[in-house]
Parts: sequence; C-alpha cells; structure tokens
Amino acid sequence: MLIAEANWLMLPVGISIATVAMFFGLGGGVLWMPVLLSFTHLRADEAVICTIVIQIFGQLSASVSNSKAGLVSWPLVIMMALVGLPSVGVGVLLSVILRPVWIKLFLGLTIFFIAYAFLRGDDFFVQGSDQADVQAARQGRPMAAMGSVLTGFLGIGVGDWLVPFFNMRCGLSMIRSVATCIVLMLILSTAALLAHLLLGRSIPWPVAFPGIIGVLIGAQLGSRLLQHVPETRFKEFFVLMLVFIAAHVTFNAL
Repeated sequence: MLIAEANWLMLPVGISIATVAMFFGLGGGVLWMPVLLSFTHLRADEAVICTIVIQIFGQLSASVSNSKAGLVSWPLVIMMALVGLPSVGVGVLLSVILRPVWIKLFLGLTIFFIAYAFLRGDDFFVQGSDQADVQAARQGRPMAAMGSVLTGFLGIGVGDWLVPFFNMRCGLSMIRSVATCIVLMLILSTAALLAHLLLGRSIPWPVAFPGIIGVLIGAQLGSRLLQHVPETRFKEFFVLMLVFIAAHVTFNAL
C-alpha cells in the first residue's frame, strides 16, 4: 500500500538534495522544505516532520562513512549537542504554536539569510587542520542553540551556521567541519523527530519513503564528492539557487 501511494518524484529529488547537502554540510531542510511545499500536498507543519525524518536517514548514512574515515571531531559534537538538544524542543513548540503561513514566511527569510551568508563569505573555504581550537569553539555555543531552534521549527540543520564557524574560527579543515556537523545534525534531528511524535504528529510516509531512499544514495555521493572536488566551484551556483528558492517560498507565503 505504501509503495503504491508513494510519490516517486521524491526519489531523484532526494538523491540531488542529499548530494548537495552532504557536500556543503547543510541541513537538507533548507532544500527539502521548499520542495515539499511546492510539489506535494503537505501543509507546512507536515512538511517539517517529513523533512526531519528524511534527513535523519541521509545524515546517518553520511555519519557512518565519515566516522569510519576518522573525520569527525567528537569533542565538538558533544559540546554543541549539550546546548542544542534543549533548543530543539523550543523549535518544535514553535512549529506547533504558529500557523503554517508563518512557518513558510520564516523559512523564506531564513533561506535568504543563508544565501547572504554564503555570498558574503569570500573566504568561506579556508585552509584548516585536523584539530579544532576548542577554546574558540566555545564561542559558537549560542550559534548552535539558535540553529537547533531552527532544526525543530523548520527542519533546517545547524550545519548551515556551524560549518563556516568551525572552519574559519576554529581552524578545522572544511572536510572535518562538514563531517562533524553532519553527526551533530543527526543527533539534533533525531531529538526533533521524537519531540514531534510525542506531540502527536505523524510521518507522511508516502512522501517520506521515496525521499529516504534518495537521500541514502545521495548522502554517499555527497560524502565522496566532498573528498575529491574543490568546494569553491559550486559556491556561486549554490547561492543563486538559494536566492531563487527563498524568493519563491516567501512570495507564496504572502
């Protein structure tokens, strides 16, 4: 029954989104939410939980690969998770309290901000080392808390904010910054999903199921791409794509 009802458009979409998300260390919510709102029957609040559950599988797949490769900075994961987990609950409550139109509006504005951050960061991709400056990392805890609220609220991962911070401020290499954020996002996404389920929300499996298959494939592609392709070649295209998505979501919310 599930296979018959499944929206199989989400399979190639999942492969594409997971490849891009894992390559840049993004939470796929910045891409999944607009797609689900534009091409499925889901309401904004339903799209949030669908986004979260799809991302968990992609993040798990990439986390296993990156952990085996020894790319994850576990001290940073633990430090940020301690402040992120309580903040996820705040975001989940916001998604329950606010009307769907506000979820769409906040989503569009957040994507605009992410695009601006990418566009402004000319030195976003800098040379780093295998070890992070733990003292400097402590300054990123408020950022982790803010990003975790957005994980619960919009399904947007903390990697959107912490990857550049780990790389530029903590001196951690880009590949390790991305790998570390993916594991952190897995922990926070799992917590967000559990909170949504405890509040009585259900998972729209006909949409989520093919998306999950897609991200399991795309997560592996993105992890391998990260290790072999210069990131700067994709930056300009990615920023333009974010601006277009943000404009579309914001316009539809108004």
